Amino acid sequence: MPSKRALLAAVLLLGVAAVPRLAFAQYGGNGTGSALSNSGMMHQGFVQPGIDDLEGRMSRETPFRVLKDVETGMKDADPNVRVTELKKLRDLQDPKVNKILIRALSDPDIRVRMKAIDILGARGANEAVGPLSQMLFLRTTEPVVKLHVVAALGRIGDAAGALPVMQYLREERTSGDNPQDCGTAVFALGEIGSDSATPLLTKVIASDQSPMVRRLAREALEKIDGELPSAHAARLAQGDKKVVPTDQKLAKLRAFDQKVQAMER
Repeated sequence: MPSKRALLAAVLLLGVAAVPRLAFAQYGGNGTGSALSNSGMMHQGFVQPGIDDLEGRMSRETPFRVLKDVETGMKDADPNVRVTELKKLRDLQDPKVNKILIRALSDPDIRVRMKAIDILGARGANEAVGPLSQMLFLRTTEPVVKLHVVAALGRIGDAAGALPVMQYLREERTSGDNPQDCGTAVFALGEIGSDSATPLLTKVIASDQSPMVRRLAREALEKIDGELPSAHAARLAQGDKKVVPTDQKLAKLRAFDQKVQAMER
């Protein structure tokens, strides 16, 4: 029979051999092979549930943390802080983002409202069409804010935004003060692409005094008829939100219009 000392030695040897297996089991290994082979598998991404779980939690928590920070920042008395917070939402994918932006449409500061409008347009937020359209009909809405609303509705491209933009265009043509604002509305109607705007755009082509507005109206009709692609249609086809903002396109067209008007004088 083996001695007690021999039995004790055997037990100790078995215990030492089990340590690596236990360690690898705790960190995602399978408890077989050398420490080098298991470590290599972990670095190659085959067995690292602990790390993967942590990254998954971080990816889920990041939007939550940003939203929480933004909601806190929107309570700040400084409008510059509120504008900065809204900028964080531009590319954030979360159902709560558009709700926060829509709430910001009633902010007391005009800079905050315009930033919220621009971001909603950039995000293509269809649920914002109703609140944005309402802003166009309110007499208390500042003219520059209305201009941003029109551009945003054009970027969203929802047919429900056509009627308020058409009403805005009629009012601006009646006043005759600023052809650039009419150009913004005409461009937006082309981006929306609703057939309901065809009669009004045809009238604009026939009678508007601005070469830029007439040109935009012709292009808008071509977009509606499918002869010319709109930025909104191209974005949907490509599944890409990274398109040139409407206001940047209009800036180039307005510069062109000013050159034409200068030549006609």
